[in-house]
Amino acid sequence: MKNQYTNLDGYESLYARRRIRLIQSPLIVTLCFIFLVFSQLSQSLSKGEKHIFILNPKQPLLHTSSTKFLSFSLDTFALRKMNELPISNERFINLARLLSPAYFRIGGTSADCLFFNESLPQNSNTQVTSPIDGTDISNFTFSEEDFLSLYQFTKKSKLRMLFDLNVLIRNSDGSWNDSNARKIVEFAKYHEMTLDWQLGNEPNSFKHVFRVDISPQQLAKDYFDLRSLLNTSGYKDSILVGPEVDNIRNPINITEPGEYYVKEFLKNDEDCIDYVTWHQYYINGNNAKVQDFIDPKVFNILSKQIKSLQDVIDGVGKKIPMWLSETSSAFDGGALNISDRFVAGFLFLDKLGYSASEGLQVVIRQSFFNGHYAMVGPDLNPNAVWWVSVFYKEFVSNKVLRLATINNFGNVRLYAHCTPEKSLVSRVPAVTVYGMNLHHYPVNISIQGYRLTPKITIFMYALTSEDLQSRTIKLNGKDLNLLSNGDLPPFKPVILEIGKFITLPAHSMVFIVMHGINIPACFT
Repeated sequence: MKNQYTNLDGYESLYARRRIRLIQSPLIVTLCFIFLVFSQLSQSLSKGEKHIFILNPKQPLLHTSSTKFLSFSLDTFALRKMNELPISNERFINLARLLSPAYFRIGGTSADCLFFNESLPQNSNTQVTSPIDGTDISNFTFSEEDFLSLYQFTKKSKLRMLFDLNVLIRNSDGSWNDSNARKIVEFAKYHEMTLDWQLGNEPNSFKHVFRVDISPQQLAKDYFDLRSLLNTSGYKDSILVGPEVDNIRNPINITEPGEYYVKEFLKNDEDCIDYVTWHQYYINGNNAKVQDFIDPKVFNILSKQIKSLQDVIDGVGKKIPMWLSETSSAFDGGALNISDRFVAGFLFLDKLGYSASEGLQVVIRQSFFNGHYAMVGPDLNPNAVWWVSVFYKEFVSNKVLRLATINNFGNVRLYAHCTPEKSLVSRVPAVTVYGMNLHHYPVNISIQGYRLTPKITIFMYALTSEDLQSRTIKLNGKDLNLLSNGDLPPFKPVILEIGKFITLPAHSMVFIVMHGINIPACFT
């Protein structure tokens, strides 16, 4: 990728003329917080709303997430019609590659209907539909050629495949029948495929979707069998994640709470899984409204869910990090003309920020293609969330910092990370502060706690749109489009004056790169 910083000559000399000195002390930091308390009370009544954030340059790293933290998926349902998947299309491959490195999860309800390279009985042609949402849950065959073509797509896109195996192939005694999984694993090894694995999809919901009940204790045994199979088949170094539950914190009446299932699964797990995985959606796509996508109460569902599941993991005495292995804004395929539009970027960006701040290792966006929440449309043009993901990959590293404020659960929500090395200018240290303003009017923020020097230069990249339900997105007021050859365009920042309040536009997502701020922890 070309250097995104263009036409910036002369800015350093501009800032060299400034001589702003700030004597940092605990007293000043305390005063900043006192000022914030009063400003929240008094200025909420005024037109110019202000928010104070404190960045301590002497802090240790809060967390370090996976370099594949922002990942994405393809629902196994799409494999039922492989001829409709554009996985050999160069434009499609390029759109995926621009988001690498990432995991590419192949999973979903249909994962537990998939038979690899196997002829199904004649009566299997009868379509079976889910009693929950009416989707096709008939068994189907996935061929060797299909598997190879899908794997080649991930290799060309520089992605790491995560494949969800069918756990509903059972023996008469109720245990997992691994014969079909063994075919897949052996085929993958023969073709020297490098990939990772999971087993089953939302097992706590099986009794309502498939009229089958697999206890968490039994699933733990099944995972032990799969781990043994992988270890003896050349995949000892591949990760295995599970148990892939849904319905955390606020259970649907007909579905077993995910926390209970995870608790019992972990109590019986024999150190088989590398990460605890669960699925997260905020709302029902069938009745979601645009306002839900900018309502802080909806955003704050995630924090309660993460805490609830973390309490379970801690209570069992395990030290296993979490993944969000399938997640988007709204379940049941997303909300039509909302989940794939500009407004959906807010929930996703906040999810990335909050999840990283809580130590989650990976967030897998549902989905890259297909459904109302797709990152790429059927016309192979990127939706707004794809662009948000590109900016995250460009300016946010896996090294997480603490950004202190009185309240980060309202309409202004910001997070801080070390800036990735590829986005540094002349290798000068930098910090990226990113997040959003959900208000329908601009707000002012101040990032304090560091020593102001003439060497600091602040670049702001503000993502906005003329309409919350638009597919298009603007960078600092100009439409974002790929170049004719498929490359990313230059990302031209607005240069901000140091020591001044920063204005966040109405309904905006922002990436503020603060070049010249040295946080030693970023280089550990």
